[in-house]
Amino acid sequence: MNQTRITTALFRNRISDDEIPFFRGAMIRLSGDDALFHNHNGDGFNYSYPLVQYKKVKGSAVVLGINQGAVAVERLFGMESTFSCQLGNRNIELELASIRTESLFSCCCESDNTYRIRYWLPLNCENYKEYQQAEGLIERIAMLEKILVGNVLSFGKGIGIHFEFPVICRILKLEDPGLSRYKNVELMSFSAAFRCNVFLPEYIGLGKSSSMGYGIVNCIRDVK
Repeated sequence: MNQTRITTALFRNRISDDEIPFFRGAMIRLSGDDALFHNHNGDGFNYSYPLVQYKKVKGSAVVLGINQGAVAVERLFGMESTFSCQLGNRNIELELASIRTESLFSCCCESDNTYRIRYWLPLNCENYKEYQQAEGLIERIAMLEKILVGNVLSFGKGIGIHFEFPVICRILKLEDPGLSRYKNVELMSFSAAFRCNVFLPEYIGLGKSSSMGYGIVNCIRDVK
């Protein structure tokens, strides 16, 4: 089995979706420009899976660290509980509510787990055209399931896991897509319920811009 270390730092402060990039910038500055916190290298963006991610969970700001990222988050928030920073046009005092570390196993499930994914950005310029040209909903869902499998495989590769079995994702419910702005480009944003034969840790991100609150995964019991 492959053990994955997850550290979740939850703040008391409520933030908006638009403030997540500012929250990320504040944490990067607080970290002293640690590469784990911005996922860039000397030549530009690092396309590996982000090991530190920034979220809005139930309205509150969250920093999630995975493996080396978990160690970095623990180190950053281990001594202090309040931090002054600027989020866009407002100066606030960030107050840490809790920090929790757990070790989980990302492996094949004896029975598939059911998840919800929110603000998922599966389409780019190329596959958007393919999606639009699909003949019906069944073909579109099959295409999205294939992309979702790729996202799960990218997550596994990013944390050092090679799955010794075929990864399977089945979309159970797909909500009408909305629009999200990504690098000044509007992209289709999906929310869906799906089953997967891989255990996925709570609140990890899948897909494009998973470090900034997109593609957030939650384990659920019932599909409503």
